[in-house]
Amino acid sequence: MNDTSDHDLVEQFARDHSEPAFATLVDRYVPLVHSVALRHAQDPQQAQDITQVVFILLARKAGSLGRGAVLPGWLYETARLTAANWRRHETRRLRREQDAYMESAVEEAAPEAVWSELAPLLDDAMSHLSTTDRDAIVLRYFQNKTLPEVGSALGLGESAAHKRVSRALEKLRKLFLKRGVTLAVGVIATAISTQSVQAAPAGFATVITSGSLQTASVGAAVAALVKGNTYMKIWMKLKLAALVGGSVALVCVVASVAISQTGGREVLTTEEIFARVEAKYAALTSYSAEGRSVAVLNGTTLTHTFSVKLARPNLYRIEWQQPIFATVTNTGVVWSMGEGDFVVLGESDVRKEANLEAALSTATGVSGGASETIPASFFHLNRGRQLNGAAGQKRQPDEQVGAVECYVFDKEAKGRTRTIWIGKEDLLIHQVRTLTSAVAMKAIVDRARKEASDVSSKLPKTTMTDSVSTETHANILVNQPMAPSDFAR
Repeated sequence: MNDTSDHDLVEQFARDHSEPAFATLVDRYVPLVHSVALRHAQDPQQAQDITQVVFILLARKAGSLGRGAVLPGWLYETARLTAANWRRHETRRLRREQDAYMESAVEEAAPEAVWSELAPLLDDAMSHLSTTDRDAIVLRYFQNKTLPEVGSALGLGESAAHKRVSRALEKLRKLFLKRGVTLAVGVIATAISTQSVQAAPAGFATVITSGSLQTASVGAAVAALVKGNTYMKIWMKLKLAALVGGSVALVCVVASVAISQTGGREVLTTEEIFARVEAKYAALTSYSAEGRSVAVLNGTTLTHTFSVKLARPNLYRIEWQQPIFATVTNTGVVWSMGEGDFVVLGESDVRKEANLEAALSTATGVSGGASETIPASFFHLNRGRQLNGAAGQKRQPDEQVGAVECYVFDKEAKGRTRTIWIGKEDLLIHQVRTLTSAVAMKAIVDRARKEASDVSSKLPKTTMTDSVSTETHANILVNQPMAPSDFAR
């Protein structure tokens, strides 16, 4: 059949379902179709899959091809369109899995982590509420009263009590937001309800009762407070203690410098290191760096290169590039000139976001995490911040990232291990690595597939492997002069 024309072979197959006729067409044109597929695909197996789809389409449409159709041209165009369609679906799948993976890297903070943020700010925030709002919060969340009980205490009906509590909680949320803590009202309510009131020492109530009824038995300091005539003296004592403490701290700093100059090194606890890193980022006026993020997801390696620029109070610009296929690169930028928050995904998908945190969150997955790790620490955001206290952190042997000597800590939670490298001299994050177990990764991807709406979400579930993402920052510069124009697109 090698001498039979394309049209005759197509007609013979359409009429008689002739397998030899179809086999001849495949032998004749598989090099053409496969070559087109290979130019678009990421690996040979994917090119073979695309090629097979093209010939399946030929088998289905053979009866509708007119005599005037030029089969090589039809096959070429079908291969090109099929490969382009496959590439779009594959890109969406990779982005969806990467988004799910990156989102999993910063799950909602554990209650103790949330409380560690709220506790230092709670009482001051409560002082800014009206008496009625404050009473409503104390009854509902400090004392865990029901809404009818809150209403009864405040002289309100249940519905009015609910509105009062909701408004007071929203005011608290805004007060926390002004202090750099971004949390939903539900998270705040849960944290206060479960953490704000702790059990007193055993037997302490008896001591209090006895001391309250028998004034002679209380200590002099308590008696003075009861009389109310020593508030100023106590304040002065506290102020003096603070000054003395500052002097001691100054002596310690001088001693530390002297030690370092003689070749020693200050020994810090994990808590002290994390506290100093938090303080370092809070004190920065600007930050810039270049970096690379490499994620291995179920055998597929996704690599991003990126640049980060940040400045107070709300200026940022993060750019990234990610090769998807030989001829396709995923690019993007998220930026603000202080006049709005914008994200560009690809060449033309421009989005105006509601605020800084929303813009950075939108770009997190597709930027390989570049829009989250350092910006969250710099701007003290709740989502993505690497420095939520030292709780759960395990100290590992020191290592180098490039030429920078670093402290190394890791933390395990819910099938994921997060390792962070902190410069011993500059107290800045130089590298973050997240290892997610196969079980946890499968749950994440299955959830993402279930929530997705395109056809690729209906593909059979795949077997997942351990996945790892490593983000490295280099060429770090801090406290450099920057203008708003530096953050334009």
